[in-house]
Amino acid sequence: MCRIAAYLGPPCLLREFLDATPHSLARQSWDAREMASATVNADGWGVGWYAEDGRPAVYRHTLPIWADGNVDALARTLRRRLWVGNVRSATPGLGTDHANTQPFAGNGLIFAHNGYIQDFAATLRARMRAELAPAIEQTINGNTDSEYLFALVRQQTGSLAERLRKALHLVREWLEKHDELKALLNMVVTDGREIAAVRSAFNTEAPSLYVHDAWRGGAVIASEPFDADAGWTAAVPERFVTLGP
Repeated sequence: MCRIAAYLGPPCLLREFLDATPHSLARQSWDAREMASATVNADGWGVGWYAEDGRPAVYRHTLPIWADGNVDALARTLRRRLWVGNVRSATPGLGTDHANTQPFAGNGLIFAHNGYIQDFAATLRARMRAELAPAIEQTINGNTDSEYLFALVRQQTGSLAERLRKALHLVREWLEKHDELKALLNMVVTDGREIAAVRSAFNTEAPSLYVHDAWRGGAVIASEPFDADAGWTAAVPERFVTLGP
């Protein structure tokens, strides 16, 4: 399990998005309220944004966010109109290293996944790899189900929500052949112009996911609300959410 969040709106300091609220993403790394498994997210963290040239950029570290000495300098100086963040609790068997740390970026997209596919290496990994075009498959650097999901999303066509829907349909189709498995499939993807997300699961309850469409002048999708504002609403399971400009 992990905790994820994404923001789109007026330029916002990373600190405002990351750790300036009562129940910020940074706080959720050690004080999450709605985790389905694990107790802390101490296996790394990362944040993604779009640079002035329009290309995605990511900062990722395998340390817990509270132990990374770079956080303060980044948080008080970087200001962007879009952020995607992740604090990680690694799935057993999937290593705590840079290649496995989210968010992931590629083909102009930034992606984060909250969840896991049970027994991924022994069940769906080979099938997913066979589905991927060589140009996308060869860009996979780690061994997480999350990075494979991102590769599958990148291969789809259409709007961001359509890409998520098509990728999710394939994964569900494969999971049905292993009907004893569980999968948690909350995903967020952006192209720098809009953000799409889905709250989804297979054979179990979907992880928490909330939306606030008027948070500090912008809109946020997050695993848990950042504060007690009444504008937070739970995303409906198996429905797609899109945040526009």
